[in-house]
Amino acid sequence: MSALPHQIGLSVSLLTLAIAQAAFAAESGAAATDPQDKEAVLAPVVIKGDVLGEASDAEVRSYAGSRSLVSSEELSKASVRGLDDALQRVPGVKIFDETGTGALPQLSVRGLYESRSGRVQALSDGIPLALAPYGQTSLSLFPQTLATVDRIDIVRGGAAVQYGPNNVGGVINFISRPIPAKWETTLQERITFAPGGRQLYDSYLGTGGYLTDNFGLQLDLNTLDGEYGREHSETSVQNYRLRGQWDIDDTRSLSFGVQRYIADMDLAGALSVADYKDDPRQSTRDLDRFEGDSDRVWGTYTQYLGAMGPFDDVEFSWTNFAQHSYRNFIVALPFTPDATPATLQDAPRDFRVWGSEPRLSLSIDGDSISQTWLLGARLVKENVDFDVNRLNLNTGANSVVRDWVFDDEGQAAYLSNEIKLLDGRLTVTPGVRYEHAKLEYADGVSGVERKTIAEEWLPGLSVGYQASDDWFVYANAQRSLRAPQVFQIVRDGVVQAEISRNYETGVRFTPQSNLRVDLGLYRIDFDDQIVFADSRFQNLGSTRHQGIESEVFWTPAALPTLDLHAGYAYLDAEQRAGTFKGNEVPFSSKHQFTIDGRYRFAEAWTYSLDGLYVSSAYSDDANTHEENATASVGELPAYWIWNTAIEREFKLQDASVLTASAGISNLFDRQYYFRGIDTSPLGRQPAPGRTLTLGVNYRF
Repeated sequence: MSALPHQIGLSVSLLTLAIAQAAFAAESGAAATDPQDKEAVLAPVVIKGDVLGEASDAEVRSYAGSRSLVSSEELSKASVRGLDDALQRVPGVKIFDETGTGALPQLSVRGLYESRSGRVQALSDGIPLALAPYGQTSLSLFPQTLATVDRIDIVRGGAAVQYGPNNVGGVINFISRPIPAKWETTLQERITFAPGGRQLYDSYLGTGGYLTDNFGLQLDLNTLDGEYGREHSETSVQNYRLRGQWDIDDTRSLSFGVQRYIADMDLAGALSVADYKDDPRQSTRDLDRFEGDSDRVWGTYTQYLGAMGPFDDVEFSWTNFAQHSYRNFIVALPFTPDATPATLQDAPRDFRVWGSEPRLSLSIDGDSISQTWLLGARLVKENVDFDVNRLNLNTGANSVVRDWVFDDEGQAAYLSNEIKLLDGRLTVTPGVRYEHAKLEYADGVSGVERKTIAEEWLPGLSVGYQASDDWFVYANAQRSLRAPQVFQIVRDGVVQAEISRNYETGVRFTPQSNLRVDLGLYRIDFDDQIVFADSRFQNLGSTRHQGIESEVFWTPAALPTLDLHAGYAYLDAEQRAGTFKGNEVPFSSKHQFTIDGRYRFAEAWTYSLDGLYVSSAYSDDANTHEENATASVGELPAYWIWNTAIEREFKLQDASVLTASAGISNLFDRQYYFRGIDTSPLGRQPAPGRTLTLGVNYRF
């Protein structure tokens, strides 16, 4: 435990030293580029061979796997309530919306679901977002807000070699807007109105640009305050972030960031069936709430080394990141929604994480064959304090239920080789990743100590072929894992990593510049899943997930101001072990269909309309159809929801831009629900109802 703060301090010191060096270079005029020659925005250098790259449209079209991009235009629509709301428009991604704000996302990819998005590999500009990337992958604190994200990159296959662990369903990368070349400021206010006189205010100030020809800063200040649409839903979120980019000289650059995130919100919780039918916007759990905060720092140094030996281009990057996070759920017991509270439980967890990842890219540009080797390694250290305390509301007595401490260390190394053949039309990328995770546990109540080690080799192969100007064909196979979670190693017995084998194949057909069709097939064999059986955790679970995902993008030639998009996902998720072998995986909907359109008219107006259909799903392993008395099991109904938005852009004389917008989410006020979520596990969790959002954005 004592070593970790020192390591975090070392990481910050290294970052500070690099910043100082870059600042000196900037002041001495090390870069000779004229700022007037720069593009509108300047992105950090991306090392060759990185499968995520810059997530441009061209990269997505030629990626050898299933991949989608949520654009900045989609995120800026007034009908989008949060980042998770935007993601559910992506085939294969399903959300269980607890708040309507995106502050506590519940994400499922291809039927892989666990509370608090535990089976999602989430990144922010390539940096892990999980509280503990190895020991606790859940997003029970989510230091991201809608206004600070420019676009979202969803890579569902082919990224396991370079990005892990917990990548069975792929990788979701939340990408920030590059720092503008010229100083620019954005002021934005969005007010969301819900029934019952409830409002939520989303305020944003972003200001940044290049101070010299090679040194830029971007400051983002974003707050959410108000209520999210139900009783007992008071919300306060603060997200403060400073990012920087130094182009030290023609061969070296440094990007960095620091962030402070604070969240404090009431949790309306689930309802009994009777209370839901009476009023789904009410709350009967007026003691439940959430609080958390996170301090994060990160930096990436990149250097172009030129030609070395047999290699024509050699690039090196070194990323360091550290975070200190705290989160706490305060909940009333028992969990029954309308029961009289007898106990107040709080579960504070403290996380201290430090990570370091060097990468080396080596390229050979031959006449008939070119190659890019990518070598990388990662070291992550985690320290977690995991407590549970209870207060007897009748006697006032306090008790300590858990006093757990975890020290985890994850080590990874990976090697891939991107081989381009046939004048670059055929790309073959074999690779392998080695993961080694050590998790140590000590119980302050019982004195018990344990240690678990999990290690695996994870090979992968991707193939992409540009068969013609119209057709791109891809296939990939990879092995993925998720390390044992901290709460799974506290009992007798040894658990190993959960292992999956993923397969994909698909095509992208672009017969015209205004039409694209994507179609992909996939299969995931997910074995050795950790389940609780016979009073301990064991690697007994097994599921198979397979399906079809497709998207169509069309801009009619006769109406070039109209953009149309549709997506469909079919999922067959089956339990392959245990008593309920052959049943559907809980919470996996077989069908998901989305359709949306954006119409630009009268030069400055934009109107959008989108619809989402999600089919029914079971909520337990037994596939119970009828809802029981506590509403803890039973089939979840299918639902259709529609959203619409309109905006008007005003270009002012001083070249500044004012945009006014209005949007309605859940246009027809469709009432649908999920099962109780996490700290309110019994009952119906109401999905957000109809809301009206008015917004104004001023950029100058």
